[in-house]
Amino acid sequence: MSTTFTINGQPYTVNLSDLPPDITLNTFIREHAQLTATKFMCLEGGCGACVCAVSDGKSTWTVNSCLKLLNTCAQLEIITCEGLGNQLSGYHPIQKRLAKMNGTQCGFCSPGFVMNMYGLMEQHGGRVTMEELENSFGGNICRCTGYRPILDAMKSFAVDSDIEVPKECMDIEDLNLKARNCGKTGKACKGSCRQTKLIYEDGSQWYWPNTLTELFEALDNIPDTDEFMMVGGNTAHGVYRRSPDIKHFIDLSGVEDLHQYSSERDKLTLGANLSLTDTMDILRNTSKQSGFEYLEVLCNHIDLVANVPVRNSGTLAGNICTKKQHPEFPSDIFISFEALDVQVIAIKDAHEEQEMSLEEFLGDPERKILLKAFILPSYPKDKYIYDSYKIMPRAQNAHAYVNAGFLLELDSDSKVKSARICFGGIRPDFIHAIDIEQLMIGHSPYESNLVEQTFAKLESLFKPDEVLPDASPAYRSKLACGLLYKFLLKHAPDAEVNGKFKSGGELLQRPLSSGLQLFQTQKQTYPVTQAVQKLEGMIQCSGEATYMNDVLTTSNSVYCAFVGATKVGATIDQIDASDALQHPGVVAFYTAKDIPGTNTFCEPSFGYEAEEIFCSGLVRYSEQPVGVVVALTADQAQRAARLVRVSYSNPSSDFKLMPTLKDVFSSETRDPSRILPLAISKLQQIKFSDKPDLEVRGIFEMGLQYHFTMEPQTTIIIPFEDGLKVFSATQWIDQTQSVIAHTLQMKAKDVQLQVRRLGGGYGCKISRGNQVACAAALAAHKLNRPVRFVQTLESMMDCNGKRWACRSEYQCHVKVNGRIVGLSNDFYEDAGWNANESPVQGHSTYTAANCYEFTDSNFKLSGHAVLTDAPSSTWCRAPGSVEGIAMMENIIEHVAFEIQKDPAEVRLANISKKSKMATLLPEFLKTREYYSRKKEVDTFNANNRWKKRGLGLSVMNFPVIYIGQFPATVTIYHVDGTVVVTHGGIEMGQGMNTKIAQVAAYTLGIDLSYVKVESSDTINGANSMVTGYAIGSESVCYAVRKICETLNARLKPVRKAKASWVETVEAANAQLINLIASDHYKTGDMQNYHVLGLALSEVEMDVLTGNILIKRVDILEDAGESLSPWIDVGQVEGAFVMGLGYWLSELLIYEGDNGRLLTNRTWNYKPLGAKDIPIDFRVELVHNPRPSGSGFMGSKATGEPPCCLAVSVIFALQQALQSARQDAGLPREWLRLGAPTTPETLLLNAGHQVAEFKLK
Repeated sequence: MSTTFTINGQPYTVNLSDLPPDITLNTFIREHAQLTATKFMCLEGGCGACVCAVSDGKSTWTVNSCLKLLNTCAQLEIITCEGLGNQLSGYHPIQKRLAKMNGTQCGFCSPGFVMNMYGLMEQHGGRVTMEELENSFGGNICRCTGYRPILDAMKSFAVDSDIEVPKECMDIEDLNLKARNCGKTGKACKGSCRQTKLIYEDGSQWYWPNTLTELFEALDNIPDTDEFMMVGGNTAHGVYRRSPDIKHFIDLSGVEDLHQYSSERDKLTLGANLSLTDTMDILRNTSKQSGFEYLEVLCNHIDLVANVPVRNSGTLAGNICTKKQHPEFPSDIFISFEALDVQVIAIKDAHEEQEMSLEEFLGDPERKILLKAFILPSYPKDKYIYDSYKIMPRAQNAHAYVNAGFLLELDSDSKVKSARICFGGIRPDFIHAIDIEQLMIGHSPYESNLVEQTFAKLESLFKPDEVLPDASPAYRSKLACGLLYKFLLKHAPDAEVNGKFKSGGELLQRPLSSGLQLFQTQKQTYPVTQAVQKLEGMIQCSGEATYMNDVLTTSNSVYCAFVGATKVGATIDQIDASDALQHPGVVAFYTAKDIPGTNTFCEPSFGYEAEEIFCSGLVRYSEQPVGVVVALTADQAQRAARLVRVSYSNPSSDFKLMPTLKDVFSSETRDPSRILPLAISKLQQIKFSDKPDLEVRGIFEMGLQYHFTMEPQTTIIIPFEDGLKVFSATQWIDQTQSVIAHTLQMKAKDVQLQVRRLGGGYGCKISRGNQVACAAALAAHKLNRPVRFVQTLESMMDCNGKRWACRSEYQCHVKVNGRIVGLSNDFYEDAGWNANESPVQGHSTYTAANCYEFTDSNFKLSGHAVLTDAPSSTWCRAPGSVEGIAMMENIIEHVAFEIQKDPAEVRLANISKKSKMATLLPEFLKTREYYSRKKEVDTFNANNRWKKRGLGLSVMNFPVIYIGQFPATVTIYHVDGTVVVTHGGIEMGQGMNTKIAQVAAYTLGIDLSYVKVESSDTINGANSMVTGYAIGSESVCYAVRKICETLNARLKPVRKAKASWVETVEAANAQLINLIASDHYKTGDMQNYHVLGLALSEVEMDVLTGNILIKRVDILEDAGESLSPWIDVGQVEGAFVMGLGYWLSELLIYEGDNGRLLTNRTWNYKPLGAKDIPIDFRVELVHNPRPSGSGFMGSKATGEPPCCLAVSVIFALQQALQSARQDAGLPREWLRLGAPTTPETLLLNAGHQVAEFKLK
C-alpha cells in the first residue's frame, strides 16, 4: 500500500509495507530521501537536532523527526533545513542571520535551531515577540555557543526587536511566510485524503480511522493478547521506549471527534487528542472569559511541559494515558487537571460515553477504554484561588522534581469551603494531601493557627519513595511543603504577610537575556584580527555542512550496535548470540575471538594502557562492550543486541563494587589497591613562610561530567580496492588510523581516514570513539561491505569515560589578613577502571596554585588517581585545569569565610605584586562595580527571607603548553588564484579553519574569499598530534604561515609591481614554479604561555525551591591579540556555559549494586538550556597589542580556559545560602558545595524547617 507526501516540494510515493511499521520520519529523511541536514542524535525529542517542519496546507508546525512516525505523514509536506534555503536556491533569512550573527560553532545543532525558528514564524504569521522567541528553544541543546548569539539572531526577527542586525541580512519581509498546498493535489488542503488499513508481512497492522466507529472497529480487530498503540505524537517514546512487540498502530489524527473543543458559560470541553500547543492557544483565548481566568495559570504550566516540537505533537490524552500505564510518570497535565477537578469523557465503544474523574479513569482496568474529552469547570476568581507549580533541574525541557496544583474555594467570609491540594513526584499513590484539605475547611487559609497546623502535619504525610535517579525523599518532601507555603504567601493579603516574606510567594521571574562583547582589532593585519563570520557558518546553518554520519554509502550498507556486559567484576564464560542472529535483518555478530589483530582501541605506543574493543574476560564496568551486532538497519541492530545472552562466572569473594569516587571514600577502609599515587610531593613537611594565625581544613568534591557532544560517536567504513576508506568522528586521526590497522593486521597505508568536521569534541573523540571505529572496521573487513556505526546516546553515556571527578582534602594555614603561609592539598581523581588520559600529573598539578604566590616549601601538593568500576575517565574540556583552579579558588573562598574578609581582598593578599593579575583584578573589581553591587546584594538579602542573592568571584592562570606536530599543505590554483589548505588538525567548532584561512589570506596578501580549507586526512595530515588542549588552531596557523611564506618566496621572482594576485600566480605557473607547499608545526616552534582570566557571577536563589537565576556574569579574558574576535568571544561564552552546567545541573548517578549509569539520556541528564544562561552576559577580551611571549601572532587560546572560571557561580551560591542560614538561626558554618550544586543541594542546605513556616 502506497502513501504520498512531499519533502521540500519533491513528491514521494512510498510503499509503506516495504518499510518497518514503526519507521520514523528521521530515518526516512536521512536514509531513503538521503537528506542530511536533519540530524540523528538522542532519538527521544530531547536535543532538537532532528527538528523539521511539517505542513498540512492549512498550517505549519515543527516536529521532532526522531519521534514522528512515517505512517502518520500521509499527505503532509515536510520541510527540512536544506529545503528551506541552500547555495542553489539562495539562503533563507533565518539561516543567513544565524550565520552572520555568529550563532554557529560546530554547527551540528544549527539546522534544528533554524527549523524550530521557521516553524514558530509560520505558526504565528511572522509576528512573534522577543519574549516568545527566547522562550521557544527549550528543546534545542547547543553545547558550543552558550546560546547567547543564537538567541540574539532569533530575537532580531521579533516585532519588538532591539537587536542590532548586520546590514547584509535580509529584512523580515523577505521571510515568505505563506500557506503551503497539499502534497498530493497541489491545492489548498482539505484534509480528506486518507487510507484506512495496512497489514504487513509479519502480521503488524496500521489503522487510519476517520470516525469513532472506524476507531472501535480497529480496536475490535485486535486480539486480547496483542500489544497495540494509539498513535498521537509518539512523544511518550522520549520517556518510556516503545515496545518492540507492538503489533497494531492506530493513528488518531484523522478522528475529528477527538480534536473538537467547545466553551460554555460554566465549562470548557477539550477534545482528548488536541495537541498541547493547540490546547495552550485555546486556554489563552478562553482565559479572557469570566470564570476562566485561571486558565492563564494552566497555560503557563503547560508551557513548562517538554518543548515546542514535543508540545506540537504530544496530546492531552497521550499524556494522561502514559500516566495510566506508568503511575510513577510525573505528569504535569494530570496534576493540574486533578487539582482543577477536571472530569473526563471516556468511551468503550463508538456510541456510549461515560463521564468520570481522572482517578477513576486511571484505575479502570479496561485496556481499550479511550479518552474522548476533558471537561474543565469555570472557577470565578472572586470565589476560587488556583495556582500550580513545577520545579525542575533546569529552566525548561525537564520533568519535575515535584509538581503541584492547589485550588481553594472560598465562601463569602473568605473561609475555605473546599480544597484540592495535589502533589506529583512524591510517590505513585500520593496525589491529594487529604488531611490538609479537610483541615482547611471552615478557616481562612491565612490564619496563623491553620498555617502552623498545616506545616506541622504536611511533611509527615508525604513519605516520598526512594527511587534512583530521582531526587532524595528529603528534598522532595521539603520542596512540596515549600510550594504550598509559596502559594499562601502569594495569595494572602499584604496585611497578613511579613514584608520580608512576601517575595517568597513568587517564583523566580527571568527577564529577557542580553549580552555585551568587547574587543579591539588591528586593521593593519586584516583579515587576521578582523571580526569575520565563521568560514563554514552559512553551510552549517543551511544543513549543507557534512558530518561523518552524512557521508552517503551504497544500499548494501549495514549498521552496528554494541552488546554490553552487565555483571561487573565477573568473568565472561560464554556469549550466546543465536537468538540475535535469528532476528530479522541481522547479518553477523562479532566478539573478541573474531578480531584478526590486537583487541585494543587505545594504542600503547601512544602512551596508553591497552583497553579492549570487546571484553574477553574480566568485566570492568557496566555495559562494557562484549561484541557488536551487524544488521540491515540501525533499529534491527539495536533490538537484536538485547537478545544476546552473556553468562558469567562469579566475581572473586573479596570484590566490592565501587563505581564512583564517593563509593571508594565512603568505604569503611580505603582499598589501597584502588589509589594510585601519581604526583606525590617530595616535601616531608610544610615550612610556614610566616607564623599562622589560623588553620582552615576542608574537603571539596567535584563530580563527573559527560561531554554531551551533539554529534554522536560515529564511524563510516567503506572497503575500497585493497584497503578501507574511513570517515570517523575523531580528534586524533593518527591514533584512529593506527588502532584500526593493528586491529585488522593491516598496514597504515591501507587505512585512510578523512574528517571534514566534528559536531563537537571536548576530548571525548580523542580515543573513546576508537572503540566504535575498530568495531565498524572489523565488520567492514569481514563482510566487505560499507558499515555505518553511530553509537546511541545511552550507549555512549554508558561506556564512554567522563571528566575526571575530583576530591580535594586541604589544610591551610593563614594570617588574619588572609595571606596563606602554608598549604597542604591531597587530591584524588576518579580514573575509572584504568589511568589512561590522566590529568593528575598534568594540568591538575600545573594549575593547583592558580595565580597565587607560594614558595617551594610552604605548598605541599599530592595527586592520586583512584580506580573505580566505571569506564576509563577521559579528557574533558579544560581537563585537570577545571579541577586544579577550582580547588585553589575554593580554598581562597573558605579562608575568606573563616577570617570574615572579602574574598577579593584575600585573593589580592595572595597574588604576587609583580604579576599581571595584581593589576587586572583591582581594575576588574572597579569597572564591574564589585563593592557597590556587593552592598546591593547585602541590602536585598536583609530585606528578603525567601529570596537570596550572591556575588561570586573567580580568577585563573591557565598554562598553555605546546606539544607534538601538525602538518599542513597549501595549494594555489593557477586558473584563478584560489587557495586550498589541508592540515592535520580537526575543525570541531573552535573555528580553526576560519583562523587558518585568515592567516593564509593575510600572509599571501589576498582576499579571504580566495581561501578554502578542505577536509583533514591521513595523507596531508599524517602523523599529526591530537587536536585538543586548546593548541590546535595556533599550531596549524603557524604551519600555514610558514608554508605561505615559502610560497611567497617562490612567487617573488615573478611578482611585478602592479600585477594582480591572479596575474602573479599565472606568471609563476607559466614558469613551472611549484604552487604546492607543505610544512609543519613542531614542539619548540612557539613558546608556552599563560592565559589570565576573571569572572564575576551574580545569582538569585529561591530558598523555598532551590532554583536559581544567574542574573549577571562579567568575564575578562586575556586573549592576547585575538586572531578572530567573534570566534574567540564565542569560545569564551560557550566554554563558560559548559562549565556552568558542570557546577549546576549535570548530575551522573550510578546504581550501587550493579554499577549501571542511571542518568544516560536527555530524559535525566541535563546540560544547561537557553534559559539557564546568564541574563546579562558580558565578555571582554583584554586588549594587549603584540603581547610578548604569547602564542601565534600574539594570540592566545580561548576554547578551554573560560571553563575554569564558571566555579564563581558556586561561590555566589555560598553567599546566598549563608544569608538564608543566618535567617534560619543556624550557626555560621562553611558549606561543602561542589559539582554539581543542584536545586536539591541548595534547598537541603538552606537551613529552614517546614514547621517554622509562617506568614508573619
